Amino acid sequence: MTRKFVAPALIVLAVLAIGALVYTFTRATPPTPATATAPPHWITTSATVDGVRPGPDAASVVIHVSLPAGGPGCSRSPRVEPASETPAELATTVQANVVFESANQAQGGCPTQAPAEVPFTLAAPLGDRPLVLNFEAWHPTGTTFARCDKFLGCKPPAEHCAAGWVDRVVFDLDVPVKHLERARKVLACDGSWLVLALNRHVGECPTEGASCVPDSGPSQRVVYSWDPRGWQLETGTKTGTCNEIRAALPKFPAALCAKLP
Repeated sequence: MTRKFVAPALIVLAVLAIGALVYTFTRATPPTPATATAPPHWITTSATVDGVRPGPDAASVVIHVSLPAGGPGCSRSPRVEPASETPAELATTVQANVVFESANQAQGGCPTQAPAEVPFTLAAPLGDRPLVLNFEAWHPTGTTFARCDKFLGCKPPAEHCAAGWVDRVVFDLDVPVKHLERARKVLACDGSWLVLALNRHVGECPTEGASCVPDSGPSQRVVYSWDPRGWQLETGTKTGTCNEIRAALPKFPAALCAKLP
């Protein structure tokens, strides 16, 4: 009779032993730790300056900038830092860098732009000194500031025939900057009309040395008229003769036409 109860008892003991092992293993195994998220890496970079206006006093300005936006970590802390290349404030100019911090460098991670204002207090009143921000100069115009022109500077020459005005109009023709002076020759200018001899093939010339007229084409005479925006293209000529110019532009002065070589 005893033998009939041995097997069931052993089975019960085995089940209890297995359960104890499972319980012990479960309690002894620690939970898997969650993966730690690395803190964002913020990088300081130059801001895009859209404009400048006077501040509440003569020694302050407010700088308008556009900052990346539309995603996490696009921008923070826009501010002005002193320019390290030269002393920040000189007798003739004030230099500074406008920067912000960004932790989002992903392609398309910041698809929009957000405006921001950055106050800047100077050590002394700005006066009429240019304000150089991120290597771009601005000059006060009374109630606001304007960008200084690459060729005309902060105070454009009053003389319309000055080299800066001529170089500016030639640059708009997409002539390489290193060839600007060699690309054009002033044939006549009276402040209201300008006639240039343009060599559009100067890119084929060496960057150094004497003047060059490449084999691919001669220079062309082009006529400009003056308006408040600067020199405006009127016409190009095939022969460059006075008759051709005055046929296209009856208002072109005969006295100036007669001075053309």
